[in-house]
Amino acid sequence: MAAPHNWLKAAIEAATNVTAWPVENTAGAKQEGYVPPYVVFTREQTARESLLDEGFSSTPEPGEIPPVARYTVVVYADSYVQAWLIANAITAAIHRFAGAAHGELIHQCLVVDERDGDAGYLEGREQPTYTVEQDVEIVFS
Repeated sequence: MAAPHNWLKAAIEAATNVTAWPVENTAGAKQEGYVPPYVVFTREQTARESLLDEGFSSTPEPGEIPPVARYTVVVYADSYVQAWLIANAITAAIHRFAGAAHGELIHQCLVVDERDGDAGYLEGREQPTYTVEQDVEIVFS
């Protein structure tokens, strides 16, 4: 089974030298990786083509129309500038990527939206943490 999150994690970490976590940062407050910078990505949905054309001869075979996974990528950093530098490195590495990498076949990856995220305080820290959010679409098989 294809797992584009494996490719996404590896691509983010290779481009930024920052740890990327699926769903949430699971490092404990005293462990390396808890303190920014780090990246958290979440798969929001996977859209699969559904065809209900009553058996017309033009119906693609299963697997011909690849699924599209939509992710939200959130960069956590100690400064606004650092957050955007990391986000820009991610965009440079994955936007318009197509090919085989990390055991996955990626037909196309697009960073479709970027925006400032919330700033706040992580537990036990007196310094604010800044975030940048990216919406990413990955067509894979």
